[in-house]
Amino acid sequence: MPGKRVTIRDVAAHAGVSLATASRALSGTRPMSEELRSRVMASAAELNYQVNLLGRALRQQRHPVVGLSVPDLENPFFASLTEHMSRTMRAAGFELLVSSAGGSVEAEAEGVRAFLGRQVHAVVIIACDEVESAETVQFASATALTIQFDRRVEGAPATFVGCDNRYGMDLIAEHIHKANPPAEEVIFVGAGAKSSSARERLQGFEQHFPRARTMLGTFTLAWGIAAAEQLIDEGTRNATLVAAADIIALGLISGLRSHGIRVPEDFRVIGFDGIGPAAFAHPPLTTVRQPVDDMCESILELVRGNSDDLDRGTSPHGKQVLHFEPTLVLGS
Repeated sequence: MPGKRVTIRDVAAHAGVSLATASRALSGTRPMSEELRSRVMASAAELNYQVNLLGRALRQQRHPVVGLSVPDLENPFFASLTEHMSRTMRAAGFELLVSSAGGSVEAEAEGVRAFLGRQVHAVVIIACDEVESAETVQFASATALTIQFDRRVEGAPATFVGCDNRYGMDLIAEHIHKANPPAEEVIFVGAGAKSSSARERLQGFEQHFPRARTMLGTFTLAWGIAAAEQLIDEGTRNATLVAAADIIALGLISGLRSHGIRVPEDFRVIGFDGIGPAAFAHPPLTTVRQPVDDMCESILELVRGNSDDLDRGTSPHGKQVLHFEPTLVLGS
């Protein structure tokens, strides 16, 4: 016959603490002294205590689940973001549900509504479109804790966590001015401004290179290849190509090399993101690396409700705006 199930009251009695203290230590949702937390955790381990997740969810009317909506999992950058977020949440006891919108704001809205129907603890949204996704972000914010990640919908009542894209372009411009001959052409190969990240990177580039050429397409490998073909057909040579994302940079390199053009000897290519596709670049890609682990940890703190210690700005709507500075990673 199975033995009596160990309860949180048993853990509290064994550790010599109150029931409330034991609950705080085991949930990890509120700050407390490390000595008390260690004592409670040691008692839980000794008694083989198992957290009743279903009971906790019923009491809180929320499940220990976070919903993540991404624009497109075929983009290796978003796939990598999802993996980082999954590891961060899992380590903290949260399950991560993922919905890929496939570039559709309608599918994005359906996925977010499905999250809310499951009574998730929080919703994290990487918006498909900085204008058309606004209704979904606003709806989610009225129902559950909602955090915007990587891409920001202006005016939406939800905290934003993301990379400081303009600072990333500052780093690229400084590198170009130091490394390039003064007469060498600089060309921006980016994406149409459907997202805040695309718009901010373009604006950051134009601030430093106001007379430079810009070529706008999509955040895809195919667009990078097509842009390379166009430059080759026009007879462009000896230029520095600043890609708005590493996936575009990989396309540029592939397109150039398919015509026997050398990188970096004939063209220099610089990327942006530093995770996911950057690992496949040969030669190693000079890129701006986003501090993804730090951003994921900050989202976890927001989900836990422990955001008081984060360095933050405030939006006009009273929500937090958390910008993280990227770093420049030199390739060849």
